[in-house]
Amino acid sequence: MILEERFLPPRLQAIARRVWYLQTTPLGRFEKILPLPFAHLIVNLSEPYRLYDRSGVATRVADAFVSGLQAEFLVIESPPVIRHVGLEFTPAGLHALVPGAGAAAARRVQDARAVLTDVDELVERVRTATGPAEMMARMEGLLGRVEPVDPVVTGALEELEDEPEVAMAALAGRLGVSHGTLIARFRAVTGVTPKQHAQVLRFHRFVSAVHEAGGTPDWAALAVGAGYYDQPHVIRAFRRFSGWTPMEYYRLVAVHGPLAAHFVPLDQVPLTDDCPQASS
Repeated sequence: MILEERFLPPRLQAIARRVWYLQTTPLGRFEKILPLPFAHLIVNLSEPYRLYDRSGVATRVADAFVSGLQAEFLVIESPPVIRHVGLEFTPAGLHALVPGAGAAAARRVQDARAVLTDVDELVERVRTATGPAEMMARMEGLLGRVEPVDPVVTGALEELEDEPEVAMAALAGRLGVSHGTLIARFRAVTGVTPKQHAQVLRFHRFVSAVHEAGGTPDWAALAVGAGYYDQPHVIRAFRRFSGWTPMEYYRLVAVHGPLAAHFVPLDQVPLTDDCPQASS
């Protein structure tokens, strides 16, 4: 595996956190991507990815695609060799780049051309770069002039980063707006509600902590550390965001280690009991 990444300078941290280049063989033909509290822009340099819906129908993913903030897991089929370069956006980053882009991209994986400008030029510049460092620099070059983001939204994101379990009414009060105003303004920038973002953020941190602890997880201690009030709360969150119980999830990823924590390799597309198996 080749993974090169660079965290972006402070002047860009409000928009995007890092840029990376990845070349590897996938751990499984399919992959379940658990909800992430940030958005991605990826330029794919290999064969196309395919995205599966809950009934097992596959859609070919564009060569440059955006994955906005998600409230549920995604299932993809990776190319035989993964080779791509990507940008990790903050929850408000897409909106700062193109007003409305965050809301337009939320809960979807779509052609980047639908929400961003100059994508064809970006793809050409990345494909003609001489190596990973130049590819990453050209991706970073996309982050030129940015628009200011609603200060209520940036304030909410900062508060949730520090305390994702905060009550939303209390958060609105801290920011000097009504609960309804907070939801409307947050959704206009990110495409999700502050509560949805907080739930995904907490779940994402919990899953990361499972693998950072090493050995068999102490689920009770991890639950308390993540702000869950009891183990049934954790189980409900796991089922909602992954489709598994904590132990089912852990058995699947333990053999692969932390690299599979949020990108779980699968042998087949997971479907509901009343759906037929997906065709290959």
